Formats: sequence, C-alpha cells, structure tokens
Amino acid sequence: VENLDSGVGVYAPDAEAYSVFADLFDPIIEEYHGGFKRTDRHPPCTLGDASEFGDVDPEGKYVVSTRIRCGRSLRKFPFNPNMTEGHYKEMEDLVSGTLKGMTGELKGTFYPLTGMTKEVQQQLIDDHFLFKEGDRFLQKANACRYWPTGRGIFHNDSKTFLVWVGEEDHMRIISMQKGGSIREVYGRLVKAVNEIEKRMEFSHDDRLGFLTFCPTNLGTTIRASVHIKLPRLSAGGQEALQRVADRFQLQVRGSAGEHSEAVGGLYDISNKERMGLTEFEAVGKMYRGIGELIKMEKALERGVDPEVVKYVEDGFAKLQASDSCHSLLKKHLTKEVVDRLKNLSTPSFGSTLKDVIQSGVENLDSGVGVYAPDAEAYSVFADLFDPIIEEYHGGFKRTDRHPPCTLGDASEFGDVDPEGKYVVSTRIRCGRSLRKFPFNPNMTEGHYKEMEDLVSGTLKGMTGELKGTFYPLTGMTKEVQQQLIDDHFLFKEGDRFLQKANACRYWPTGRGIFHNDSKTFLVWVGEEDHMRIISMQKGGSIREVYGRLVKAVNEIEKRMEFSHDDRLGFLTFCPTNLGTTIRASVHIKLPRLSAGGQEALQRVADRFQLQVRGSAGEHSEAVGGLYDISNKERMGLTEFEASARCTAASASSSRWRKNSRRKRPGWIEASRFQD
Repeated sequence: VENLDSGVGVYAPDAEAYSVFADLFDPIIEEYHGGFKRTDRHPPCTLGDASEFGDVDPEGKYVVSTRIRCGRSLRKFPFNPNMTEGHYKEMEDLVSGTLKGMTGELKGTFYPLTGMTKEVQQQLIDDHFLFKEGDRFLQKANACRYWPTGRGIFHNDSKTFLVWVGEEDHMRIISMQKGGSIREVYGRLVKAVNEIEKRMEFSHDDRLGFLTFCPTNLGTTIRASVHIKLPRLSAGGQEALQRVADRFQLQVRGSAGEHSEAVGGLYDISNKERMGLTEFEAVGKMYRGIGELIKMEKALERGVDPEVVKYVEDGFAKLQASDSCHSLLKKHLTKEVVDRLKNLSTPSFGSTLKDVIQSGVENLDSGVGVYAPDAEAYSVFADLFDPIIEEYHGGFKRTDRHPPCTLGDASEFGDVDPEGKYVVSTRIRCGRSLRKFPFNPNMTEGHYKEMEDLVSGTLKGMTGELKGTFYPLTGMTKEVQQQLIDDHFLFKEGDRFLQKANACRYWPTGRGIFHNDSKTFLVWVGEEDHMRIISMQKGGSIREVYGRLVKAVNEIEKRMEFSHDDRLGFLTFCPTNLGTTIRASVHIKLPRLSAGGQEALQRVADRFQLQVRGSAGEHSEAVGGLYDISNKERMGLTEFEASARCTAASASSSRWRKNSRRKRPGWIEASRFQD
C-alpha cells in the first residue's frame, strides 16, 4: 500500500499468515509461481547431484559470475516483523555459533553488524558482501526494526560461501564464484545447506515447501543466477531481453539485482520458478536456459544472409498486399515482429525466419502459415509463434504451461455410437518427434536413414495386438503399394504446404509405414513429423481405439526419447499439433446437420471446440456426406481430456449418464449429434 510500484506487494509477517490470510496469498502464489494452485503440493526437498551440471560458459566469454542462494527461516523464531530485540540476539548467537563450526572449504568468519569496524565494513563493501538497512519495501513491512541488532555476515576464507543473517529472511545461504561452473557453485551450496540443517530446524510446510518472508521465495527458495553480458540479445534493453528470457522461465534484473539498472550491459538472470519443482530442477532450469541464451547470442554474432532478410521483407509485403490471404501468419507477422526477428537464426541448425514463414508466403490460402524447422525455432521466433499458438490453441498464452503427459484410463470411454448408425470409423493419432534429430527441413539424408533404422527396429519388436510389419517407401513393390492404397494407409509426397516448408527433401529416403496384423495400429515414419502413431477401427468404440494408442505410445517411449518442452508439451513440426499432439476423430455421417455444407457443420462443431474436415482430411471434400470431425484443442489440457473433447458422454454410456453433472465444457452428448 505504501509502495505503489511494488511488483507483488505482500509479505508474510509470520508463518501462520500463509494459512490465516490464504484467500489473499493463494491467488498471488498461483499467479507468480506458474499456476501453483491452492490444491497443489510442493514436492519434497530434492537437492540432487551437482555433478550432473557443467560449466554453462566454458569459453568464459559471456558469464562473469555465478551465484546460487536459498532462503531459510528458523522454526524457532517468527519472521522479521514479529522478532523482538531478544529474538534477534538469540538468533544471531545460534546461527553464528553454527557457522563458526564449518570446516573444509566452508570454514570462515562471522561479522556482526553491531559494532562493526570501518575497516571490516569497507572490506565487505569491496567484496560486494555488505547488505544495508534502508530497503523501502522491507521498511514498510516492519522488517528492519532494532537494526543492526542480530544482523551479520559470514563468509568462508575463499569468499565463495556467504550467509546473510537477519536481512530479509533469517538466513540467506549463498554460494558464488567467477565464471559459469554450475557444478562447483551448486555443489558447495548443497554441502552448506546439509551441514547447517544438521544443527538447526528450518520452517517448512508440507504444501508450500520452505517458508519465507516474501511469497516469491517459497518452495525451494532457490535463486540460481548468473551475471552475464549478452549485447546483441539485450540491444533493445532489459524489456526486450526479458521477452526472450520468458521462453525459458527466467527472470532478468539489473546488475545489482531487483529494482536496479544494467551497468555496462551486465544483467542478472535467474530462474523465476521456485515452487512445484525440486531444488535440482530449479537450478536445472537456469542451467539449460542460460545455455540457450548463449546459443542465441552466438547465432546473432554469426549473422544472417542478406538474401534471407530480403526474402522476409518481401514476403511480409506480399502478405500485406494480398486481399485473399487470411492466415494467422499474415495477422501476426507485423512490421515490428519482422524487424525483431529477421536477423535471427536458431543456434544448432541456423534456421531463419524465412524457413518459418516460407510455406505461408508461397501458399496464400494457408490457414496458419508457419512451421518450426527445428525445436529451437519455438524459442528463437517466439514473438511470432506465441501469438499464433495463443489464437489457435484456445488462448494458450506465452505465460501458460502445458500440463504433464496424462494418458489416463481408456476404460472410462465407451462407444460413442453403439447403434452403428452415424459413426463409420474412429481414429486417434498423436505426433512424435525424436529428440535425437532435427525436424524435416534440417534432416540430412543420413538422418533419414538413421531414423528409419531406429524406428523400424523398434516397431518390429512390438508384440501382441501391436505386432506387425514395416514397409519402407524406398524400393516398395507395386503390390505392396496398391495394398496400402486400398487400406487407405499410404501417404504420398506432394503436399504443397509441406514442400514449400522444405519438409519433403530426399523423398522417399527414410519414409515408411508400419501396421499391425489386424490393421488397427499404424505408424507413419518421416511424413510431416518423425512419427505419426495411429490407432483406428470401424465403429465408435473409443475405449478400444484409445486404449490401443496408449499401449503403443508407452511401448515406443521405452525405446526412444521424444522431443518435449516443459512449457509447450510435445514438440512437432506444425504448431497446431503441439502439446498433447492428440487428434481424436470420427468419420461420421450427419446428413441433416451438414445439409448446408461443411461450413454450416463447422458452425455447429465450433460450439464444442471441434474441427470439421472432408473425408480425406485437411484440404479435402466430404465424399458421400462423410465428414472427419475431431478435437481442435491440443494444448493446455491432458491427452485424456483432448480425446474426451471429441468422444466423451455418449447418451448410451451409463458411465457418462451417471456422471453427467460433472461433464466438462465441450464434451458431447450423442443426442446433440442425432438427426
């Protein structure tokens, strides 16, 4: 209230405040900590193995120093606003006594602020160790009373381990050193925390994790940061750098931390999330995110071919001049976005904005108009992808996080059309990219051959109802080709949208089709995505179709690692398939509902977040009145929920009738589809 420029604006005067004033704290915690709801539980403390990290900048070109800290409150005392002068003195004695007992590389000296000499004070200032009274946010929260009583600073002999006592929290435990060795810095912190915890009991809550004065530091309390120079990425200032950092759930601050400026282009960048993940995972977020930022800075240093920039600028002009083009690309490729992205390329494969937009520029009738030439493109070109993803995927914002994979229990589904009157067949598929390979535009001929060997070998090992045969497109006989055409299994080269995205190179090398003996389980290899895993059969039994898909995905994932992102879910070539990648569909005849054609049927389907296509899928007509209808949403919901969008709540299913009062929006009762 007294600092209207506060970003959060609340503090917990004691541990009990998080319960008593939960109606205020909980929504603030949820928004700040990435959707951590009042029904969620923070995981147990897991410090992990620091040796799994390395040096984020072995060249020493970008990272000046690394600092990892955690906050700890002592269960024995209230938080600062309720600390008496006696509390402060008792706490100082307890903590200083513990720290004086540190040995090895943690051995050092405690310096109380009370009675500190000018010489010690100056040395601590020179070492950037001294915290000061006077933070107006803390003062107005009554956290600075009896200053400097009970406050002090400890550091080890090599000045790489530091503890603040009585500043914002009872203790701030800090490990730091020059350079980017996360292994050494985090390893030292883990050792220190374990040693201190042997001697003192920390304030901890089963739901919120470690309790601290400020709710932004709850949970792990870990803030893992680097001081780093990224002159090209930060050319637009701190706000521009923050937009990039948002993609990796990182927070950008000035050189001296919160509420400061970047002096000499030096930024403090750290993990933003501290709740809903372990300590090891929090540090891992920073480690991987900083690595990606450095990769992007290096890509900017390399520069982009002027011809690529010219194509992008000409393509933008072409889109704007077209009256017939209504793609999401045209809508969201603004002049500002072009100027920000036209000189960027992805770190590992050098993909450019041209590679992202080329299909949409050359096919003005595209609905979306963009593809990701590699997984990194979703980060590098996020200023274009994110608004397109948000619009296509039902408001999935750049600050949202796709939920973890949840395939659920297929037995909860039934038959959507037990009479067999409307649904001709059911098909549920998901796309998978293999982490080992780039997406199609960057696949070499060698990549395709290696991928085909890996996938076909895995599929040949399927057993039971999944057992079948792999048919490579290379060298395919006319007899096999005709049989696959008759079974409607054969995908073909020639899709103009994919061709203009450079996704059809080296055809048919590395492409193939697998199906089980009963022809109800199918895998496309090397078409649009590395793999399209498909389960299908006649009729409307979602239970059987989805159950088979779940079994297949689980079996394949035991043998291969899929490309996955913590925020976007499973990564695919086309952004419409991100998240679950699930497309659950039926071939269905609805002669009265579709009397006005596909457009009229789509208007009805829109009410249920469903997508209508022709008999042969996208860009096709409805032959014989047969439509392909599927869930549209694939992000922000689980795989089980995505399948339920299209299939749950058959009027003949006793399970759904019994639970009708808890149906989710968009679930369809069969009666709604009856003529």
